Amino acid sequence: MSVDLTPQEAMKRLEQHFGSREGMLVHQLTALSVSGQPTDVTFFKRKPILNVRVSTKLGAGRIYGLEGRLPQLLRRIEFSNGATASLAEIWTIHPMPMEGFSQADLDAVDLAQAEEPHGPAGETLRKMIRDTYHCKSRSEVDYLLRRYIPS
Repeated sequence: MSVDLTPQEAMKRLEQHFGSREGMLVHQLTALSVSGQPTDVTFFKRKPILNVRVSTKLGAGRIYGLEGRLPQLLRRIEFSNGATASLAEIWTIHPMPMEGFSQADLDAVDLAQAEEPHGPAGETLRKMIRDTYHCKSRSEVDYLLRRYIPS
């Protein structure tokens, strides 16, 4: 059975389950660290990093009970492209398919969904992607929407 939730209801449930936005991010980062699944990571004050993997150090620290090292690891999260970031810098995490996307996959995406309201204040998906990915042009937004929608 599917249940339609408002964005506010969904946010409330996430906070109940994870305790906070940061708790949810730590959960996501740990799962991605263990699985090796690629992801896009967006930041509050800088351009995103695309199709990166989270260092296995984070997942190993959680799995092997090194919770005392977690604060240190979260101050300098390592990514496969050599970038680093602290948890406080991260805005959103968007896991991507393990096998990536072919050009045909990207070309087949229906961008009509981008004009529908998705955000908690009725923002369109296009606006949300433009804002979180810090896009400068419509073509950049379209490319990122083509990655985000099927992910």
